[in-house]
Amino acid sequence: MMNEDILQIQDLSKAYSRQVVNIDGVETNERYNIIFDLDLDIPQNTITALIGGNGAGKTTLFNIISGITEADSGSIMYCTKNQNSWISLLNQPPHRMKKIGIGRLFQDNHIFLQMSVLENMMIADSNEWGEMPFVSLFNRKKNREIEQFRMKKAKDTFELLFGRDNPFWQKRDDLASTLSYGQQRLLGLARLLMGKYRLVLLDEPTSGVNPMLANTICSVIKKMVDEEGITVFLIEHNMKIVEEIADYCSFMSHGKITAFGYPRDVIGDETVRKTYLGM
Repeated sequence: MMNEDILQIQDLSKAYSRQVVNIDGVETNERYNIIFDLDLDIPQNTITALIGGNGAGKTTLFNIISGITEADSGSIMYCTKNQNSWISLLNQPPHRMKKIGIGRLFQDNHIFLQMSVLENMMIADSNEWGEMPFVSLFNRKKNREIEQFRMKKAKDTFELLFGRDNPFWQKRDDLASTLSYGQQRLLGLARLLMGKYRLVLLDEPTSGVNPMLANTICSVIKKMVDEEGITVFLIEHNMKIVEEIADYCSFMSHGKITAFGYPRDVIGDETVRKTYLGM
């Protein structure tokens, strides 16, 4: 294993089955390979973009890494905080990912709309004190200390990402549902900094937002890497953004990674331009 990688994926495959009626009118089981013998390494402390057409298998790959979907075969090895320690991510339950330092932003915002902005941040904190109700019940002083710590951490996170006079801290007591869609995306990203994540998976972080907010999202992602040492693996369809923020780019087609390298090289690849960009 190479120390400069945080994730190493080898020979990964995932197929789905469905019942179809063939030309003879007989029901048969048809298998469709959404991911097939996929190989990919993700370098630490970098931004790696994953591009490809709809149905290429990008979100399925994220789901397998996150423990939501089981792979049929292959391996995914993850480098833990101890540089010499690697663990397999296959068959790990989704709730285990947070404990080993892997976070995710889904295509939908995945925030709690009927909770306040501040509550969304505090509940995302990596401290597990609140998960021990019978212990915390008799430690009210400790509860207050933890609450104050989480509030300060949320305030510091907002200031790190958006500056001192930011709208998120000003709206901390407002319901998250009152934020615009773009602001909800930013809140989702900010929540990731409340956990002790080493690797975050971002599924189309700039999708559906205006260019100004997209630029802010890109700035936040850069700060995750440059100031917090987080590794970012993201799905993105905006090639301009890929070229601006990604250190590396991988192109996925028919369930495989068919190109990997610097963004300009991958986006400029003749096959990528024909099959994905239509140029």
